[in-house]
Amino acid sequence: MKRSNTSKWLVSALAMTLFAAPLSTAQAATTAELTTVRDGAINYMHGKLVQNNFRYVMDWPALTLYAAGQSPTSARWTTSAGQNGVTWREEDLKKNLNITDATTDFESTLLGALAAGKNPRAYGRRDLVQAVLSSQQDNGKFADTIYGFGDELLNPHIYGIIALYAAGVEIPNQQKAADYLLSKQHGDGGFNWALGNDRSNPDVTAMALIAMKALGLQQSHVGVQKALTYLKQNQSDLGGFKNEGIENPDSSAIVTEALLMYDIDPISWKKGSGDVISNMLTYRNADGAFGYTKGSASNILATQNVALALSDFIKGESVYEQLHHQYAGQSGAWKPLFADLPFSHPYYEENIELVNLGVVVGHPTGLYGPNDNVSREQFSTIMVNGLHLQDQLGPKITKFRDVKTDRWSNPYIQVAFKNKFIIGTSDSTFDPGGNVTGAQVMAILVRMLGLESDALARPNQKNWYDGHIQVANEQGLWYPGFDPKKNASRAEVGYAFIRFYEAEYKKGASI
Repeated sequence: MKRSNTSKWLVSALAMTLFAAPLSTAQAATTAELTTVRDGAINYMHGKLVQNNFRYVMDWPALTLYAAGQSPTSARWTTSAGQNGVTWREEDLKKNLNITDATTDFESTLLGALAAGKNPRAYGRRDLVQAVLSSQQDNGKFADTIYGFGDELLNPHIYGIIALYAAGVEIPNQQKAADYLLSKQHGDGGFNWALGNDRSNPDVTAMALIAMKALGLQQSHVGVQKALTYLKQNQSDLGGFKNEGIENPDSSAIVTEALLMYDIDPISWKKGSGDVISNMLTYRNADGAFGYTKGSASNILATQNVALALSDFIKGESVYEQLHHQYAGQSGAWKPLFADLPFSHPYYEENIELVNLGVVVGHPTGLYGPNDNVSREQFSTIMVNGLHLQDQLGPKITKFRDVKTDRWSNPYIQVAFKNKFIIGTSDSTFDPGGNVTGAQVMAILVRMLGLESDALARPNQKNWYDGHIQVANEQGLWYPGFDPKKNASRAEVGYAFIRFYEAEYKKGASI
């Protein structure tokens, strides 16, 4: 559709709002024109994204392609060398690039993996589903980080609900999750990303509505009604919505998704001279893309969001519902990242959390080795990665004659020793290949918590480690069946390390 024909479509769309037609009727009357507009937007996306060899065609862009019936792994979105957004993202994750401990990083990547048809429980050496599940707190909130810590933002909670729903995965503590979300609803019915900010935002409110539907709240629910009322009252006289005081097509696109979740025709939401859909189309430029404000330069994010909304409007169903219908009942077929670390393993959650955080990786064989012993040099590496001390790597340690300067673990041992977390077996030996015992694991974790002096001050100690394991027990660090004299397995070390994070958080320290 050329720009000159846009007004013709607007007249047609506005005319249809005069009839109380169901969504399917309005959709059928405009499918060809809307499809042309949508395809023009995706053509613009392609022209921009090909410039970086499709490196960024994953996460949210992948959703847009999925909604349009295209795959991010198809030939159109893949280079001649076989690179596409899915392969780029997977390689980045394997290298711990462009991923943090923020829950939203995992939630958006989970949605992208679903849209690309990938197994989200074994993608880029991550279990994206478990990362979201592990973030949930006792009060039902999906926390700001996958550690399960952080209460400053609402978007991790909203996206967590939506991502799990799209994956067809049961939302744990669903009632608590719903109660938490509703507890953050403002008096005017709206929501804000930043908890403590009482200024409602249409975009956030629309996403909260999508989450409400994912939680099973029907349109008659008082919280849903309040959110819909807020949006309707804040619709502009041109039919659109404002974000931070600026009317834009992104907001209308997100509202469209929320309305479709509740089977509400966006065209029926008319105010002044426009409705949600017709307002969105007024931001279209001659190149087929959309500007964030009317007449402004084409913007790929605005174009992406509008293309997604138009695709879903044509189908009459939100992309999140489409994914849910595809994956519901199929999530049980997903295989774990490591064949020897099944979902049923008693320490699966703790160990895969360390994997998700990039602290540990599997063996070159593709296995995890949960029953393997852990050497002192391996534990030194876990410490450095787990405490985010990689920026201290570089200098070599020369103190120990059994740790050569060319040994792979030398820089890690240097950092662990420098920070006084681990000591040598003598003044001149470290025994890098020696296995750590339960007592050694607890002693090191206690030092990492800064409680070494407390441990040493404990009375009536018969063994060097008695005070350390007492403190460790008080801090909740013991793994089931803990024995200070036995070697600690890889799975047991993983379990204890996650308990260390929890103890550190309780102390008020930053991770």
